Amino acid sequence: MSTPSGAHHAGLHYTDQGSGPPVVLVHGVAGGIDTSWGNLLELLAEHHRVIAVDNPGSGNSPLPDGPLQLDTIADSIALTAERAGLEHYTVVGYSMGSAIAVRHAIRYPHRVAALALIAGFACPGPRLRLALHTWRDLLDADARLLGRYLLQQSCGPAPLAQLDHADIDRLAERTAAGLPPGTRRHIDLALSVDVRDDLPHVNAPALVIAAAEDLLVTPSHSDVLAQGIKDSRLVQVLAGHDAPAEQPMAISAHIHALTHR
Repeated sequence: MSTPSGAHHAGLHYTDQGSGPPVVLVHGVAGGIDTSWGNLLELLAEHHRVIAVDNPGSGNSPLPDGPLQLDTIADSIALTAERAGLEHYTVVGYSMGSAIAVRHAIRYPHRVAALALIAGFACPGPRLRLALHTWRDLLDADARLLGRYLLQQSCGPAPLAQLDHADIDRLAERTAAGLPPGTRRHIDLALSVDVRDDLPHVNAPALVIAAAEDLLVTPSHSDVLAQGIKDSRLVQVLAGHDAPAEQPMAISAHIHALTHR
C-alpha cells in the first residue's frame, strides 16, 4: 500500500530527535508525547532517530470529526513518517498504540523494519473492557476521583509506595486535568479494537514487552500478541502499566537489541 494522501488523512504532530536507526513511537489512550514515555524517548535517542507522534486529539494533533478509526490513524502515521523522511523504521507501540502499530505493519509491510509492543493488547479482555467503561464514566466525575482511579490502574507497586496521601492527591488532580480532549473517543476506539486476525500476517520481527505488574492491560494480553505473531519474542519488565516511565532503561535495552540484530 502506498502512503495515503487527501483530505481524509492528515499527518500527526511529531517530535524528532537523535540519530541512528529510526523508530516511531505510538502512544495509547489519553497519552501524548509529553506524558507517555517518561525517560524512554531520551534513552532511545542516544542510539536512534526517534519520531514520537501525538495521536489525533492528543498533544498538538487536532481531533477530527467523528469516531476515530484504527486504519485512519495507521495511515496518518505512515504519512507522518514520510514527511519526516523515513522509508524503513521500527514502530514502538505502547498500550493501544500496540494495536495501531500492528495495523500499520499490515497496511505498510514494506515500511516496517520491526515492531516493539509495550504493555499492549490485540483486543481488550473483560477486565480491560470494564476498566475502560469505568474510566469513560468517570470523565464527568470530580478530578480527584478520576485521577485516583487512573493512578491505581497505571502505577506499579514500587512507585505507589513512594507516595504519601498528599502526593497522591496532587498527582491525581494533575493526571485528570492533563487528559487530552480526545480521551473519550480514544476510549471508544480502544473498546472496538480487535487486531487478532492481523497477527498471523505480521512479517516484521516483533518484540512483545509485558509489564508484569500491570493491572490495566494484564500480561495475558501480551501473551496473545506473542502467540499470534510468528517468531516474536516475549519479555517481561517489572512494572505497572506505566512501564515506559517505570522501566525505561530495560525497555530501551530490549528495543536497542531488536533494532541492531
